[in-house]
Amino acid sequence: MKPTSFIPPVLSLLIVGGWIGSQRQSISAMEKESISLRKHIADVRASSQAAAGPTKKPAAPGKVAKDKESIDWKKLAAQMAEMQQGGGMGDMRAMMHFQQRMQSMTKEEMVAALEEIAALDVPAEVRAMLEGMILNPLLEKDPELALTRFIGRLDDDRGQMRWQLSRAMKNWAEKDPAKAQAWFDQQIAAGKFDSKALDGRSQNRIQFEGQLIGVLIGSDTEAAAKRLQAMPEEQRDNIMQSASMDSIKEDKQLTYADFIRGQLPEKEQAELIANLGNQLMRGDGFTGVDAYLDRIAATPEERAATATEVAVSKIQQDSYNKPVTRENLDAMREWVAKQAPGTADNVTGKALGSAAQGNRQLKFADAAALAQQYDDASGNQDVLAGFLQSNVIYSNRDQARELAQKITDEKRREEILKKLK
Repeated sequence: MKPTSFIPPVLSLLIVGGWIGSQRQSISAMEKESISLRKHIADVRASSQAAAGPTKKPAAPGKVAKDKESIDWKKLAAQMAEMQQGGGMGDMRAMMHFQQRMQSMTKEEMVAALEEIAALDVPAEVRAMLEGMILNPLLEKDPELALTRFIGRLDDDRGQMRWQLSRAMKNWAEKDPAKAQAWFDQQIAAGKFDSKALDGRSQNRIQFEGQLIGVLIGSDTEAAAKRLQAMPEEQRDNIMQSASMDSIKEDKQLTYADFIRGQLPEKEQAELIANLGNQLMRGDGFTGVDAYLDRIAATPEERAATATEVAVSKIQQDSYNKPVTRENLDAMREWVAKQAPGTADNVTGKALGSAAQGNRQLKFADAAALAQQYDDASGNQDVLAGFLQSNVIYSNRDQARELAQKITDEKRREEILKKLK
């Protein structure tokens, strides 16, 4: 089993809990958080694998037989429904047993399980959770099978199925790009990716093209360019935003950057190049980002965009498990000043604003106090202005208006207050 596909049982249960919540959010909101969440999960995986030690001996025959027992999907669906309604973890032992059983399934067993789940008389959200738990490992084992079986359900589950199946497209293209492209083009010709929107945009098509093109950039740049150029110009940025950055290996990073520079308008290039840089930031620092920017010979604009995105993401990630400290912020500011001189104050404000949103360890009042401290030291009010440009102000309007009054530049102050009306 690949280390990248292994999810410890307890972590899997946490992800299921997250799945329940995700069904109540828009897919766009989930995708905005995905970078930080993937990094957070990767850290947990690494810790779990390190703690597990050497590979264990194969299970005894009796244990294997027990794991091969049939699953009572109706009972499991009831447990899922109970978890959804009560917010609890249900029968932990039963859920862990299911996790072990799922990891040992063949693709044929997964397809049979999906047939059983489809026939259950259960709420749609519970069925979606059960299917998702089977579909994810199936996407790894046989992405072609997953795609052909579920292509008719692209619009299900508020975008979740689209995201999963587009990842299957990526996995298939990595194994057999010619066959994956041929299948995709057949589905397009058959109308499976036609737009239902008034503006003519098909988010399904955009997502799939992005995943496919992301793979092709590393193996067939000409084919990638041809696919992108065949799409409307106003959709190309969204397509590249949908590409999986984990398809772009180190030796292809310059190829990717040059592809972006050659295929998209200048105003969109820096953001996309920054996205890949953000993927390379690790919990222990910015070394990977530095090497990436040097490797692609990044322009000053590209460095500034990357520094902003990476710095905001780093402080946001730090705030998941512990309060943000001056030490965290000073290390970030030092790195930003090196990559994009003159921007550290504004970036600090944006990072504080981002870290104060949602269920994190940094509260609005504490973030505002830190912003004020840095502003007092710099005297330019760029930190406070950056903080008040973040979305956190909309859920703290009264406090934000009070802070805005401290900005002495009238034009800057009025722009912020206008947003708070």
